[in-house]
Amino acid sequence: MSASPAHAFLSSWHRSEVTSEPAPAEPKPDDEGQAIGLNNEYIIGRTVNRGGFGVVKEVHSFNPRTGESIIRAVKIVRKQVQGHDEIANDKAQQELEHEVSVWRYLKHRNILSLHAVYDTEFATFCVMDLNIGGSLFDMVAKQRTIAANTGGSKGLDPKLAKRYAYQLACALRYLHEDIRVCHRDVKLENCLVDLSAPNADTEGGTLRLCDFGLADFLQGGSMDEHTSEQLDDGTLGSPSANGSSGRLYTTSSVIGTLEYASPKGLTVNRKLFETAGDVWAFGVVVYALCTGDLPFRHAMPSKTVELIMHSDWDGDALRQAAAGSEAAIELVKGCLELEADIRWTVGDALRSPWFEGCVEQEDVERRASIWG
Repeated sequence: MSASPAHAFLSSWHRSEVTSEPAPAEPKPDDEGQAIGLNNEYIIGRTVNRGGFGVVKEVHSFNPRTGESIIRAVKIVRKQVQGHDEIANDKAQQELEHEVSVWRYLKHRNILSLHAVYDTEFATFCVMDLNIGGSLFDMVAKQRTIAANTGGSKGLDPKLAKRYAYQLACALRYLHEDIRVCHRDVKLENCLVDLSAPNADTEGGTLRLCDFGLADFLQGGSMDEHTSEQLDDGTLGSPSANGSSGRLYTTSSVIGTLEYASPKGLTVNRKLFETAGDVWAFGVVVYALCTGDLPFRHAMPSKTVELIMHSDWDGDALRQAAAGSEAAIELVKGCLELEADIRWTVGDALRSPWFEGCVEQEDVERRASIWG
């Protein structure tokens, strides 16, 4: 006797329920293929990088006038990240808001551009340039590997070392003199290099300074136009470790990165509103580009502090480096001067004979605007 139509239907439904795969999860607003923007003009692509609270992904759009495809990057910080409590999530959002409050005003060819910010209940989306080429840290690490295998110089090719140091100086001059901003975390990792142009591997790419999470407007600037929050220069210390001069120094509460911290930043337990810390870090970067090593580094952090406090760096290593001319040594000495009051400014650095012949389009345009 055949089964009734109703029984056949229910049996078929039961079998499909057992054998079918689970329904796909609802896509998140930051998943690949999702749209963001005021008019959904950006489509999220593959993941580029991940951090503790944020992720960087590609975003795709197009120029409505030309139809040209545009690929950029988006930094996504969710309002609630699993594994972190509400206080930690709120702090991550506050830090991002502060970064945007500075970053949004910066327009320079050697600074990573912020194109748009979208704040939703799910996350904050910061659309920026997509960098093709890694960072100065990656370049130095690659050159060190090559040197280990060939016995060559650990530093970059002199032409490239000079080019990237000059571009970083241009970015800092713009921040310090034009916008009145202190970066407070200048280091190799925060100097991206765009290698998308032809022959960029050999002739050099375009450096773009990034990560403005610790940056702030200098005291005396137009804080009403920008932000009322004021922070120190990125190298603030609080007493925790014994130094060599009888005072107390820190290694655990340095804001920024210890190897790039200035002496004053390690000894002054108060907020600093100055650019001298950036110039010191710039000197560290120049030394690293030329030699392939950081000037102040030791397995024991307290020893690193001691080296910094005495500005004890290896001048012979710089002199023997391929890019270590007397002019380069003079530049590094000026930037790593212990006394902040007589340390070179970034303007002094740009006037160094080492940079003779380095002319960027930004300089041409700036001089034209000054002289009319």
